[in-house]
Amino acid sequence: MLDALEIMETLYSNGQPTPLDHVRRIVVFVVNSMSSPKTKWDQSESPPGTLQILMKSSGVPIDHYSYEATELLRDNEAQWASMDRLRRSPAFTASKDPDVATDVRTPDATIYAIDVSFNRLTDKAERDYLNELPISFSLPAEAVDRLRAAGATIINESPEFQRLLKDLGAKGRGRAAA
Repeated sequence: MLDALEIMETLYSNGQPTPLDHVRRIVVFVVNSMSSPKTKWDQSESPPGTLQILMKSSGVPIDHYSYEATELLRDNEAQWASMDRLRRSPAFTASKDPDVATDVRTPDATIYAIDVSFNRLTDKAERDYLNELPISFSLPAEAVDRLRAAGATIINESPEFQRLLKDLGAKGRGRAAA
Protein backbone atom coordinates (compact mmCIF):
# COMPACT_ATOMS: atom_id res chain seq x y z
CA MET A 1 0.00 0.00 0.00
CA LEU A 2 2.82 2.39 0.88
CA ASP A 3 4.49 1.72 -2.46
CA ALA A 4 1.23 2.41 -4.32
CA LEU A 5 0.77 5.70 -2.47
CA GLU A 6 4.37 6.70 -3.17
CA ILE A 7 4.00 5.95 -6.89
CA MET A 8 0.73 7.88 -6.98
CA GLU A 9 2.33 10.85 -5.22
CA THR A 10 5.39 10.82 -7.48
CA LEU A 11 3.33 10.69 -10.67
CA TYR A 12 1.04 13.41 -9.37
CA SER A 13 3.92 15.70 -8.38
CA ASN A 14 5.38 15.29 -11.87
CA GLY A 15 2.08 16.21 -13.50
CA GLN A 16 1.49 12.68 -14.78
CA PRO A 17 -2.02 11.22 -14.70
CA THR A 18 -2.68 8.21 -12.52
CA PRO A 19 -5.55 5.73 -12.59
CA LEU A 20 -6.53 7.02 -9.12
CA ASP A 21 -6.77 10.74 -9.92
CA HIS A 22 -10.55 10.64 -9.42
CA VAL A 23 -10.25 8.97 -5.97
CA ARG A 24 -10.99 11.35 -3.09
CA ARG A 25 -10.81 8.96 -0.15
CA ILE A 26 -8.39 6.11 0.50
CA VAL A 27 -9.34 3.85 3.39
CA VAL A 28 -6.65 1.51 4.71
CA PHE A 29 -7.47 -1.02 7.41
CA VAL A 30 -4.24 -1.81 9.23
CA VAL A 31 -4.92 -5.23 10.73
CA ASN A 32 -2.48 -6.46 13.32
CA SER A 33 -3.40 -10.07 13.98
CA MET A 34 -0.51 -10.66 16.33
CA SER A 35 -1.41 -12.33 19.57
CA SER A 36 0.73 -12.14 22.66
CA PRO A 37 0.10 -15.20 24.79
CA LYS A 38 1.42 -14.96 28.32
CA THR A 39 4.35 -17.07 29.35
CA LYS A 40 5.14 -18.44 32.78
CA TRP A 41 8.87 -18.10 32.34
CA ASP A 42 9.12 -15.92 35.42
CA GLN A 43 7.49 -18.62 37.54
CA SER A 44 9.97 -21.35 36.67
CA GLU A 45 13.44 -22.06 37.96
CA SER A 46 14.44 -23.35 34.51
CA PRO A 47 15.04 -20.89 31.70
CA PRO A 48 13.02 -21.24 28.51
CA GLY A 49 14.47 -23.42 25.80
CA THR A 50 16.07 -22.19 22.60
CA LEU A 51 13.01 -23.02 20.52
CA GLN A 52 10.69 -21.15 22.93
CA ILE A 53 12.90 -18.06 22.82
CA LEU A 54 13.21 -18.27 19.04
CA MET A 55 9.43 -18.54 18.62
CA LYS A 56 8.78 -15.63 20.98
CA SER A 57 11.45 -13.39 19.42
CA SER A 58 10.59 -14.13 15.80
CA GLY A 59 7.70 -11.66 15.95
CA VAL A 60 9.85 -8.72 17.06
CA PRO A 61 11.11 -7.70 13.57
CA ILE A 62 7.61 -8.07 12.14
CA ASP A 63 6.17 -5.94 14.94
CA HIS A 64 8.76 -3.21 14.35
CA TYR A 65 8.16 -3.28 10.58
CA SER A 66 4.38 -3.14 11.08
CA TYR A 67 4.74 -0.18 13.46
CA GLU A 68 7.03 1.71 11.08
CA ALA A 69 4.81 0.99 8.08
CA THR A 70 1.76 2.26 9.96
CA GLU A 71 3.62 5.41 10.99
CA LEU A 72 4.71 6.01 7.37
CA LEU A 73 1.09 5.68 6.30
CA ARG A 74 0.09 8.25 8.93
CA ASP A 75 2.92 10.52 7.76
CA ASN A 76 1.53 10.35 4.21
CA GLU A 77 -1.92 11.13 5.57
CA ALA A 78 -0.62 14.19 7.45
CA GLN A 79 1.50 15.42 4.54
CA TRP A 80 -1.34 15.21 2.02
CA ALA A 81 -3.71 16.97 4.43
CA SER A 82 -1.13 19.70 5.06
CA MET A 83 -0.54 20.25 1.33
CA ASP A 84 -4.30 20.38 0.77
CA ARG A 85 -4.64 23.10 3.43
CA LEU A 86 -1.80 25.06 1.80
CA ARG A 87 -3.36 24.78 -1.67
CA ARG A 88 -6.66 26.11 -0.30
CA SER A 89 -5.08 28.99 1.66
CA PRO A 90 -5.50 32.55 0.38
CA ALA A 91 -1.72 33.03 0.36
CA PHE A 92 -1.28 30.12 -2.02
CA THR A 93 -4.17 30.95 -4.32
CA ALA A 94 -2.79 34.51 -4.66
CA SER A 95 0.70 33.21 -5.51
CA LYS A 96 1.69 32.81 -9.14
CA ASP A 97 5.05 31.16 -8.38
CA PRO A 98 5.16 27.87 -10.35
CA ASP A 99 7.82 26.42 -8.02
CA VAL A 100 5.50 26.85 -5.04
CA ALA A 101 2.67 25.20 -6.99
CA THR A 102 4.94 22.24 -7.75
CA ASP A 103 6.10 21.96 -4.13
CA VAL A 104 2.57 21.56 -2.78
CA ARG A 105 1.31 19.25 -5.52
CA THR A 106 0.10 16.04 -3.90
CA PRO A 107 -2.88 13.84 -4.68
CA ASP A 108 -6.18 15.44 -3.77
CA ALA A 109 -7.27 12.49 -1.64
CA THR A 110 -7.76 11.96 2.06
CA ILE A 111 -6.17 8.90 3.64
CA TYR A 112 -7.94 7.17 6.53
CA ALA A 113 -5.64 4.71 8.34
CA ILE A 114 -7.89 2.59 10.57
CA ASP A 115 -5.92 0.58 13.12
CA VAL A 116 -7.53 -2.79 13.90
CA SER A 117 -5.49 -4.23 16.78
CA PHE A 118 -6.46 -6.13 19.92
CA ASN A 119 -4.92 -3.41 22.07
CA ARG A 120 -7.73 -1.11 20.89
CA LEU A 121 -10.31 -3.18 22.79
CA THR A 122 -11.48 -1.62 26.03
CA ASP A 123 -12.81 -4.94 27.37
CA LYS A 124 -9.74 -6.36 29.12
CA ALA A 125 -11.17 -9.87 29.44
CA GLU A 126 -11.93 -10.03 25.69
CA ARG A 127 -8.53 -8.56 24.82
CA ASP A 128 -6.80 -11.15 27.03
CA TYR A 129 -8.86 -13.98 25.50
CA LEU A 130 -7.98 -12.92 21.95
CA ASN A 131 -4.31 -12.43 22.79
CA GLU A 132 -4.16 -16.00 24.07
CA LEU A 133 -5.45 -17.46 20.81
CA PRO A 134 -2.83 -19.29 18.78
CA ILE A 135 -1.98 -17.98 15.32
CA SER A 136 -3.62 -20.67 13.24
CA PHE A 137 -5.59 -21.28 10.06
CA SER A 138 -8.04 -23.37 12.07
CA LEU A 139 -9.83 -21.93 15.07
CA PRO A 140 -12.97 -23.03 16.92
CA ALA A 141 -16.20 -21.40 15.73
CA GLU A 142 -16.55 -19.48 19.02
CA ALA A 143 -13.08 -17.96 18.57
CA VAL A 144 -13.89 -16.93 15.00
CA ASP A 145 -17.15 -15.32 16.14
CA ARG A 146 -15.36 -13.44 18.91
CA LEU A 147 -12.61 -12.29 16.54
CA ARG A 148 -15.16 -10.98 14.06
CA ALA A 149 -17.14 -9.22 16.80
CA ALA A 150 -13.93 -7.69 18.18
CA GLY A 151 -12.99 -6.46 14.70
CA ALA A 152 -16.38 -4.78 14.29
CA THR A 153 -16.09 -3.19 17.74
CA ILE A 154 -12.58 -1.91 17.09
CA ILE A 155 -13.56 -0.46 13.72
CA ASN A 156 -16.75 1.16 15.03
CA GLU A 157 -14.85 2.78 17.92
CA SER A 158 -11.94 3.93 15.76
CA PRO A 159 -11.59 7.73 15.63
CA GLU A 160 -10.43 7.42 12.01
CA PHE A 161 -13.52 5.41 11.07
CA GLN A 162 -15.71 7.99 12.81
CA ARG A 163 -13.89 10.76 10.88
CA LEU A 164 -14.54 8.89 7.63
CA LEU A 165 -18.24 8.56 8.46
CA LYS A 166 -18.43 12.26 9.33
CA ASP A 167 -16.66 13.24 6.10
CA LEU A 168 -19.09 11.05 4.16
CA GLY A 169 -22.01 12.76 5.89
CA ALA A 170 -23.16 9.57 7.60
CA LYS A 171 -25.70 10.00 10.36
CA GLY A 172 -24.93 8.60 13.82
CA ARG A 173 -22.41 5.87 14.48
CA GLY A 174 -21.53 3.57 11.64
CA ARG A 175 -21.70 -0.17 11.80
CA ALA A 176 -18.88 -2.21 10.35
CA ALA A 177 -19.89 -5.62 9.06
CA ALA A 178 -18.91 -8.41 11.43
